[in-house]
Amino acid sequence: MGRQGEVERVSGDEGTGGRRAGEELAREELADRLRELRAGSGRTYAALARRIGVSGSTLHRYCTGQTVPAEFAPVERLARLCGRSAEERQALHRLWLRADAERVERQEAGAVPGAEEAGAAVDAAAEGAGAAVGPASEALGPAGAEAPGGSSPPATTPAAAPTTSVHRDEDRPAPAPPAPRSPVVRRWAPALAVCAAVAALALVLIAALGGPARPERPERQPPVARPTTPPFTWTTDDHVWRYGCGHAYLVDRPPDAVPPPPAEADAEPWAQALGAVHAGETGVRITLQGTGERAVVLEALRIRVVARREPAEGRVHRMSSGCGGALTPRMFDVDLDAERPVARSVPGNDTGEPIAPVSFPYRVSAADPEVFLVTGRTTRCDCDWVAELRWSGGGRSGTVRIDDGGRPFRTSGAPGRPVHDYDYGTRRWVAAEPEVAG
Repeated sequence: MGRQGEVERVSGDEGTGGRRAGEELAREELADRLRELRAGSGRTYAALARRIGVSGSTLHRYCTGQTVPAEFAPVERLARLCGRSAEERQALHRLWLRADAERVERQEAGAVPGAEEAGAAVDAAAEGAGAAVGPASEALGPAGAEAPGGSSPPATTPAAAPTTSVHRDEDRPAPAPPAPRSPVVRRWAPALAVCAAVAALALVLIAALGGPARPERPERQPPVARPTTPPFTWTTDDHVWRYGCGHAYLVDRPPDAVPPPPAEADAEPWAQALGAVHAGETGVRITLQGTGERAVVLEALRIRVVARREPAEGRVHRMSSGCGGALTPRMFDVDLDAERPVARSVPGNDTGEPIAPVSFPYRVSAADPEVFLVTGRTTRCDCDWVAELRWSGGGRSGTVRIDDGGRPFRTSGAPGRPVHDYDYGTRRWVAAEPEVAG
């Protein structure tokens, strides 16, 4: 069975000697192209119509040649949605210009007294209302969905129903007697066009005043701002003792109420239970590892003191009077009493073998982790401080804050505070002489 447009051209040729076949060529060719786009997309009329901002029945009339789009915008949106190139969209624009010129010529000649003008007005109103009426197109039934077997569903709107007979009538020298409903269509077509325009305007006003908003098309959604997530992970331990045994805490309790020194691995719960504060210095071990094979560049480490107070009260309890050496691969020393503390790279020691200081930058990846040991020292304040690590990698960069699980690290000076060492023979804390600064 031939297409509807082919039947119309045969009918027109009989009445005009072939003139109408040439005029209708652009309309039919445009409809063929739109049908190809729709079929190639694998989507229904209703699904495509929502994306390009028209109703399902309007898109069906475009694809069957019953109506020429009043604007090129819906045709271009359909072509973009179906992945057509700029050259193909330009060819479609030239074809639409020819079809639109034919439509204007027919209107000026008065060949269609009412029905096509009403259909064009309804189409323009549907395009203006866009997505405000788009979701309802799925409820249009056969006009908004693809018919079984790939056949085009019939139009159900009053303006589009008599289109076939109107096209055959305009091809004849004299208008044929109208169909029984044609006088009604001619009488109410202007009113229908006005009502459609008013309805479209009302929908636009409702959307502007907070009514149902037009959904964003995916290709035009603005990028969502997301925080920059560093491509590496890190952990911290702020109870790192010098050489694994040399450390001191300020404890505001009598010596007989302080339990014996813990092992380094148990220092955190011991200090938390007593409310102890790092005395004089805090050793923070920062372990970093990339989350992918691509290396991340660690560019700089900054120290920021976020609060300064008078040194905390209490007695200094030393964990040991000294011990041997240990591995300290990347060491940084920070003077927290300075106005602007700086993390200085200092030499390390590997069982007696010195390790030269290494400055930034460093690189980390999933297979190549890195360990920093930052020692914050103070004599004059009870300081809260954090580390800030600047990084770059994979075309991105940023700065991460490194702290104690969301809280700043804390180090207090202990000027003139009593000092105690633990006597393992008598199993008690005893007074001792403070260390002399070298």
